[in-house]
Amino acid sequence: MISKERPFPIKIQKLQVLLLRISENHPKTKFIKENLSKSLAGYNGEKSIDYYLSLLPTKSFYILHDLRLLINGRYFQIDTLLLTSSFALILEVKNIAGSIEFDSIFNQIIQKKNGLEIALPDPIIQTGRQESQFRLWLHEHHFLPIPIRTLIVISNPQTIIRSNDKNVSQQVIHAALLPQKISQLNDKYQKPILLDKDIRRMIKQIKKLDTPLNPSVLNQYHISREDIINGVVCEICGYLPIDRVHGYWYCPTCKSKSKSAHLKTLEHYDLLFGNEITGRQLKDFIMISSPSLATRILNSVCVESRGKGKGKVHTLPFKEK
Repeated sequence: MISKERPFPIKIQKLQVLLLRISENHPKTKFIKENLSKSLAGYNGEKSIDYYLSLLPTKSFYILHDLRLLINGRYFQIDTLLLTSSFALILEVKNIAGSIEFDSIFNQIIQKKNGLEIALPDPIIQTGRQESQFRLWLHEHHFLPIPIRTLIVISNPQTIIRSNDKNVSQQVIHAALLPQKISQLNDKYQKPILLDKDIRRMIKQIKKLDTPLNPSVLNQYHISREDIINGVVCEICGYLPIDRVHGYWYCPTCKSKSKSAHLKTLEHYDLLFGNEITGRQLKDFIMISSPSLATRILNSVCVESRGKGKGKVHTLPFKEK
């Protein structure tokens, strides 16, 4: 049973909007594109295990995706957490192409791809840290201690895995082996520790305290407000900016008309600048001159606001997808 769905990462949403709204010639464009590509590869790798998880008995396993929890003043992240009455399993998914060798002497992965070798952090150390942190989290929130195991799942079926340590094969698998490994753990840990009500309470607490990372993408890449291209984007062809003509948004490229194209553009504002916006900021961003039109749009979109007059601040209602 999926108790927390895998969201489309807010980080990817922000990078996609940022690339749309900076010049192709901007000095950071290439770097942002590379980071977007890596983030999409990681997300697609995580999604690729969903088929194998769907083969598990729905009444026995509770699945929570993409968690970020606080312990001892620091956050830790878990790609996927499986909960049962007898044990918990942390899955760390890696989408790495080429061949990888686990070097237990220097605690690193050596990736070989296209004739190049690259050293990557050892995910075995990462999952060991996640296990310890989740154990502390359970203790801090007064849950019964249960066995916690970890697996590193290589999502690319063509990746070659090598190691000089036999123990690696117990901790690192291809995604296709996931149901078999989980079945082995289920056979090993048969004694129930948690009641159904305990698991439901744990899931409720995890979801309550889950805190997705949501940094400012402009600060992260040192992009100034002046670098952002204003205007309403065409929902059909992506042209930017389209025109406001006789009560419609009109695209001069594909000739489409829309009454609501500004909604997607306000989502872009939210992703780039946050969910608070004034009438002046709205007029600048969607490139309109009419204060009354700006007021109508804000009143139709925003439920919450504070202040009065020109200093009135509205709260955009968009939520993470």
